[in-house]
Amino acid sequence: MPGPEPRVGYRASQKVLHWLTVLAVAAQLAVGYNLDLDDGCDPAGEDRSGGDTSDAEEERLDRLEDACEARADDHDLLGGGFDLAEVHLLLGLAVLALGVVRPLWRRVAGLPPWSEHLSPARRRLATRTERALMTLLVVVPLTGLVLVGTGDDAWVPLHVGAHVAFFVALAAHLSSNLRPAILRRMF
Repeated sequence: MPGPEPRVGYRASQKVLHWLTVLAVAAQLAVGYNLDLDDGCDPAGEDRSGGDTSDAEEERLDRLEDACEARADDHDLLGGGFDLAEVHLLLGLAVLALGVVRPLWRRVAGLPPWSEHLSPARRRLATRTERALMTLLVVVPLTGLVLVGTGDDAWVPLHVGAHVAFFVALAAHLSSNLRPAILRRMF
């Protein structure tokens, strides 16, 4: 009696974790690149308000500030008072959690055999890019948390550098996996 057929693709749980990660990272990047960390609601000239400006000028500055704050309230994506910075932080924590869970689950669930459509060179590239992406799923959010936690802009180059490394690894990953024979394994 023949044994069970070998698994061809990833387990359903691995696919779910993969696509949750893709969605979380895409949302994180969309929110992050639309994030304005500068408190732009203090209009130019606000620092002179008080005794150095006329009542009409004070009213104009107040209207500008109120309009800016109303626009900021429109960025309350989840209702309940979350602004873009808080959504970005929450998504970063989700990406970090997924970045920790995925390699652990991979050890438990194992990996399917390599696709016969991948050459040994492509297999090495896939291994390296997956390791880099898994590492960067932790590094990028951690550098962001350090940046937020310390409030020190000296961490910005490290956070941006981690993003650049992520995009390079992602481009390599996509270049080896955006082929129908490979994609079928993830759907």
